[in-house]
Amino acid sequence: MIYDVTMPIHQDMQVYKNKEEKKPKISYQLQTSPHAISETNVFLPMHTGTHMDFPRHMDANGQTSTGFDATTFLNKNVIVLECLDVKDRLELKHIEGVSFQKGDTVFFKTRNSFENTFNPEFIYVSLELAKKLAESQLLAVGIDSLGIERNDVMHQTHLTLMNQGIYIIEGLRLKDVPQGKYTFTALPIYILESDALPLRVLIHD
Repeated sequence: MIYDVTMPIHQDMQVYKNKEEKKPKISYQLQTSPHAISETNVFLPMHTGTHMDFPRHMDANGQTSTGFDATTFLNKNVIVLECLDVKDRLELKHIEGVSFQKGDTVFFKTRNSFENTFNPEFIYVSLELAKKLAESQLLAVGIDSLGIERNDVMHQTHLTLMNQGIYIIEGLRLKDVPQGKYTFTALPIYILESDALPLRVLIHD
């Protein structure tokens, strides 16, 4: 079974805090002569929909997308944790009994995956949990919200994970994926010197 857990990009999609400047702008150029020709133009903020963050997002001297190995997320182990009962934030108790191996990725499935409009009270990863995950030598941490933290001007969850070389994936759509262990593949657009890149993410058995 293959699950596409990517958020579709369109002009009316949810964006972080419903900010107009974060919405993709799509236009179409059509001509009928000498025959029907169509060209689509897209203005796309790199933090749109399902995407990965690079350290430059939170650190002026941090790594950008330049030099990123496109095979980083090719056929990697992922644990999908279902946390549908969470009302506010993900905490240490939500990984109790879970054994992580070096190089694993964890995707948190919450009520965020079932919401098609931006909810300012989205579920996020607490700093306490981020610190624990940072000790686990993970490849990446993914969540189904457009932010891994909420209302933290110091962005401590981002920095806690990034400082340990753990990639952050946001904007996943996990509603159809049962809890369990899988393999996933995620490929980014090839853009240099960016602090984020959109991803197409597939989960498979």
